[in-house]
Amino acid sequence: MKGVHNHVESNEDVENELYELFLEARDSYLSEVVRKLARLDYFIDLFLSSHYYIDCEHAKCRNAHRRNLTLIRQLFTDSFYLVEPLLVKSSVSQVELNALVCKHLTSAVFSPMKASYSLGCSFSDRQIEQLACISETYQIFNTMEGGDIRDALRSLFSCQIGFRLQVYHVRRAVVLFDALLDCNMISRNWQNVLDKGHFLVSPQGGQWIKKNSLSSSLNKAKASSAAEFENIRKAVYEMKKEELSESW
Repeated sequence: MKGVHNHVESNEDVENELYELFLEARDSYLSEVVRKLARLDYFIDLFLSSHYYIDCEHAKCRNAHRRNLTLIRQLFTDSFYLVEPLLVKSSVSQVELNALVCKHLTSAVFSPMKASYSLGCSFSDRQIEQLACISETYQIFNTMEGGDIRDALRSLFSCQIGFRLQVYHVRRAVVLFDALLDCNMISRNWQNVLDKGHFLVSPQGGQWIKKNSLSSSLNKAKASSAAEFENIRKAVYEMKKEELSESW
């Protein structure tokens, strides 16, 4: 936080500090998570750690700061579904933040960060290599600069909490998942899992790809005669064929 520290004298002072922290957390989220595709849980830990200390010995100030850091952690984990709409707005007022905090403190908590998701799969190293080859050939997924697509795919298919993977082309991605389903290599509820876990993000703006977008993209891909979609399916079928041949 920037500027000269003023001692906490009232609830208004506490709320003002929370507002400053939230705006800084919001800017950092857009930079680190949306643009650089950092994991949300890592971002939260690092942000809180970098703001833990304040240069003040007054107990009231230190307690207020600790309280506000706790609220930031809760908002970006337990109530992230409430926070996310404010992250895409051009500006956020203190009134909006106060209303959000009130809703957070009085609502039943749903936490994607604490939820457990599964795509019902366990791919071998060989299959991860094949999936990486499909992704690179048809430009399906985009990792962070210098990131290994194999590690990214392992995180994706294991539903690692906080992990996000950018999609180059949504229709190619859903065709890949649909082909894996056809081969009984992932669970039928893959669209729900990807939606609820926020695992896939769009190339424009870094927003998570919702179930309705996955579903409509799949319908459009199935209605298309594009060769790339058929080739992705064939590549997955070859994966399954190899798996079956090794089991005999």
